[in-house]
Amino acid sequence: MNKKTELFGTDGIRGIANKFLTPSLCYKVGKALAILTKEQNGSCVLIGGDTRLSTDSFKFSIISGLLSHGVNVVDAGILPTPAVSNLCANKYDYAIMITASHNPPQDNGIKIFDNFGNKLSEQKIAKLQYIIDNADDYGLQTFDKLGKYNALNLVQEYCDNVVKNIAITLDRVKVAIDCSFGACSTCASKVFESLKADYTVFNSEYTGLNINKDCGALHPEFIRKTVEMNDFDIGFAYDGDGDRVVCVLKDGRVLDGDSILYVLAHYMQKLNMLYGNTVVATVLSNFGLEHSLKKYGIKMLRTAVGDKNVSTMMQSQKLALGGEKAGHIIFGDFSKTGDGIFISVLLLKLEKITGIKIGDILNDLILYPYVEDNVVVPFNKKQTIIEAGIIKTALDECLQSLADKGRIVLRPSGTENKIRILVEGQDNNLNAQICSLLHEKIELAVKYL
Repeated sequence: MNKKTELFGTDGIRGIANKFLTPSLCYKVGKALAILTKEQNGSCVLIGGDTRLSTDSFKFSIISGLLSHGVNVVDAGILPTPAVSNLCANKYDYAIMITASHNPPQDNGIKIFDNFGNKLSEQKIAKLQYIIDNADDYGLQTFDKLGKYNALNLVQEYCDNVVKNIAITLDRVKVAIDCSFGACSTCASKVFESLKADYTVFNSEYTGLNINKDCGALHPEFIRKTVEMNDFDIGFAYDGDGDRVVCVLKDGRVLDGDSILYVLAHYMQKLNMLYGNTVVATVLSNFGLEHSLKKYGIKMLRTAVGDKNVSTMMQSQKLALGGEKAGHIIFGDFSKTGDGIFISVLLLKLEKITGIKIGDILNDLILYPYVEDNVVVPFNKKQTIIEAGIIKTALDECLQSLADKGRIVLRPSGTENKIRILVEGQDNNLNAQICSLLHEKIELAVKYL
């Protein structure tokens, strides 16, 4: 048995191109998914990617692994992650997206979806990991049982799905769209054009080396400045693979995922679309969001970090709306993952139908200030340190000082050798003091555990 490799993080596989993530590793991933597909009597996998220079190399390495082990491949080219999820549902056995999402151009990664459009379960991830670790135990297919390759441009099909679901014209709104030199560059204009919006697209001339660079959802200052200087009514910024969105209003206010969740929850409640009067968020969503929703009789459930976890809870509870502070927003009747383009046009549709301005709803949202920090710890001690007596005692004392006016989140990073600290409360000086104290206690625990 080969030495086990730790590949899968919070959201698939991700790392520096040609260092952690290599063509040979991608071939093994394709091989493993082919074997899993064949074991389940499947036959075809969909694959897409973002605009990174390394995407083609990794994509064709994965395709080689799939074809050489007897699975057919449909190559959809460059399109957003939510498009891959949407198009896969009930049509393909699995789907793969080559992307590092919001990461810089030197990174790349692999996201995998099942035939319902969901990100893979932990059980299937464990199976893939096992096959990759034991790759030599699985042989190639004979020449007459190899898979077939087919390249299909599916951008228009995804765009048509979005437009059909929105089913309204947006002809009286002037929209700025920041594609972050990423995957949305191939389809954002098609959607807004079909909905007859007065739109302008920015940062769509990708080179493979400029994705997410000084723009997009991670750098909303670009779209904010663009909206303010060019008299747009609203602006939207996506990340490299299009599963995040940040919104900017005409008055310059920037809406992160929490703010967008709040606005959508109000619209949907008013239109009887908010099943169970409940939304799903994560442990990172602001304490103020929860309190502000509660005033309107809307309950907020929390999951672990990751839109995969949000989607899982939404489906198990049969809920319509969920998302993350980072901008992954899921409308359950359309998508199983965050979808920046769809959420953008959904916001505009609901604003038009209700006649209530987004900004007016936002006026009632009170978000608490917060302080974040990270502490470097040994990889194999993250959970042990969080559960240590010295940390639990310090945490209890800090929570007492916050009373019911704030909260603390300590969690191990899913991708780095760090423990992450989040402290929220009405008094940001107190937040900072608590964060500093917890940082010191964690460093002390590292020395003695």
